[in-house]
Amino acid sequence: MTPWQLYQNVVFISYQPFATMSSFAIISAINPAGKMAPAGQNLCRHMAFAASLHDARVRYRKVTGASPDFKHLEPSWAVFCSRHQAVEYALDWQQNALYWVEDDELWLLPALLQQEPVALGCFSQRLILAP
Repeated sequence: MTPWQLYQNVVFISYQPFATMSSFAIISAINPAGKMAPAGQNLCRHMAFAASLHDARVRYRKVTGASPDFKHLEPSWAVFCSRHQAVEYALDWQQNALYWVEDDELWLLPALLQQEPVALGCFSQRLILAP
């Protein structure tokens, strides 16, 4: 499977629900350009992205992207910004792609990759609320 195909097979873990009529991006800062990075470097990137969002006064919250079998977990941020700004953040953090949610519709959007956006269905059906 290509990375683009793998990105389409995703679930999200959150500690709080999302409003179904909201729009936001889900962006990771780890593993730049899809290349596995050391855990310490990934943690630094994850926290630096959060700090940059905080400094810019952009609303964000923790969410984890995961494979349906939970073998791959990717710490990410739900970022409440415009779609254009979301793509810019993904490019700034050297990400292949990002997710965009609008009115409960989930999209996979390219950033570094040259692909067409893909509609993935209802975000709420891919959301797992952690206790």
